[in-house]
Amino acid sequence: MARLLSLCAACAGAYAVVLCLTVLSAPAPAAFLSAPAPGRREAVQGAVAVLAAAVGGEAALADFQGEPVTCMKRYGPAIINLKSAIDSGDMKAVLAKENKFKMLNTFWRNQPKDFAAQTEVSEDLLDAAADGQVDKVKTLYAKYMEKTELKTFANLPPARQYHMTNRDASMGKR
Repeated sequence: MARLLSLCAACAGAYAVVLCLTVLSAPAPAAFLSAPAPGRREAVQGAVAVLAAAVGGEAALADFQGEPVTCMKRYGPAIINLKSAIDSGDMKAVLAKENKFKMLNTFWRNQPKDFAAQTEVSEDLLDAAADGQVDKVKTLYAKYMEKTELKTFANLPPARQYHMTNRDASMGKR
C-alpha cells in the first residue's frame, strides 16, 4: 500500500513538472486563450505545491499494526504464570523465562519511558534470581506486574478461538 501511494505521488509530481515545463516552453497563441498564460512564477509555485503535497505529507504511522497485542498475548501468560514459581522460590523457573521477559518488554517499545522502566525492573529481577535473592525477586516481580496493561490482561477471561481465522487460532494450534 505504501509503495503504491508513493508511486502515485511520484507520478503526480512528474505530471505536474511536465505540465509546468510544457506551459513554459511552448506557449499557445494569445488569440486562443481565454485568460493570459501563467508566468514562470506561477508555474514554479504550482510545481513546488505538488512536490510538497507528494513528498512533504506526514508519513503513515506504522507503530500499531497489532504487534503490542500479539506480544502481550504471546508472552504475557508465561510471565503472569510465574507467580507460583516465584512464591515457591523456584529461581530456575524464573531464569528460564529470561527471553519471555525481554520479549514482553517490547510491548512498551513505542513508549520509551515505560519501556526503559520495565526493562530495568526485569533486568534487576533476573539478576536477583541469578543471585538467589528470593525476597528481592518477589518484590521486583510485584513491581513489574504493577503496570495497568499487565493487570488488565491477567484478569481477562480466556479468549474463544473457535471459528477464528487468524494466525493465533490456526490449525497448527489445535
